[in-house]
Amino acid sequence: RGWLMAEDRDAAIEELRRRDVQPLQVRRGPGHIPMTVSVEEVLTSFRELASLRGSGMGLDLAVESVAKTAEHRKLKHAWKEVAQSIRSGLSLSDSLASVPNVFPRYSVPMVRLGEDNGELRSALVSVADRMEEELQLQNEVKSALTYPAFLIVISVAVLLFLFLVVIPKFGVMVGDMGEGASSSILLLIAIAKFMRDYLWLWGSLSVVMMMGLIHLHQTGVLQEHVWRLALRVPGVKGLIDAWEIVQFSSSMRRLLSQGVGILESLQLTAETLSRPDVSRKLMLASGAMRRGETLAKALADQQLFTPLVLQMIAVGETAASLPESLEETGKLYERRLREGIRRALALLEPAVIVTLGIMVGGIMVSLLSGIMSMNDLPI
Repeated sequence: RGWLMAEDRDAAIEELRRRDVQPLQVRRGPGHIPMTVSVEEVLTSFRELASLRGSGMGLDLAVESVAKTAEHRKLKHAWKEVAQSIRSGLSLSDSLASVPNVFPRYSVPMVRLGEDNGELRSALVSVADRMEEELQLQNEVKSALTYPAFLIVISVAVLLFLFLVVIPKFGVMVGDMGEGASSSILLLIAIAKFMRDYLWLWGSLSVVMMMGLIHLHQTGVLQEHVWRLALRVPGVKGLIDAWEIVQFSSSMRRLLSQGVGILESLQLTAETLSRPDVSRKLMLASGAMRRGETLAKALADQQLFTPLVLQMIAVGETAASLPESLEETGKLYERRLREGIRRALALLEPAVIVTLGIMVGGIMVSLLSGIMSMNDLPI
């Protein structure tokens, strides 16, 4: 039982038979395979496995030991499957490839190279280093977005509290006034009454919507629509492009430095990027490289990345120093990404606060106006 990446069902059966595996059933999997275990936990497991191999422990025993110490249930089960595959005669790289929803795709060729040249421990450390680089950058972005997300959640919670708890209390008071109440407070009370009367409907729709979003996320459709929407937000496109360039440069540099071929590195990088449209263009670029195009020319034909990135890649290809050029590119755009996030947050945080203040302030002014009109006080 496991996963196998292949072009079609016949190719998958042929690959299984090449590994001396007789399949009982082969069926097509989903187009998008989401990771079910956090990168940090997988990273820790790889470092532990590298340490055990460095101490001279046998591979099967080392994998079994990692499976015993893993805390996450799915990760523990995945390492047990890897250990069973190794005992049945498969290599570690093939065993990792059979569980792509736990272990990243790029770990397979890097581990395979380590198996071929006898440097398995070094390969495991390299895989862990790459995961650590990705995790560090992702954590920085998430940390930067934590406070604005918190403000948005608080804003929604405050508005719900006003409409579901505070405003309905004015319904009885305003009812005694008849036509003397202002139109603004009548509108607020009508909205609050509608929300309270159909609260069960909103709850049901929220559950259905959440289940639908989970399904779309698993199929990969949600990510594509989210990226399209984000690219339309003013000032966000530059940050997203910088994020993709950093991911691309980091992935390609790490794979090429470990001896993975440029074509295979490009295909693996395409599968690990966040934006589906960029991944598709990278796959088309890999097809152009099979026909003899250079990496820079193939990327330029697909209108990928900025002219600066393409120029640095072209220079790296000409000077046979592509990993070094990609490293410099990654550092340059990582600085741009951090600076762009800092500027965006400097504008986003006060914008959220001002928007919340206007909405809550408008509601409170309407309520106070209603109270003052009930007492025949001048406004």
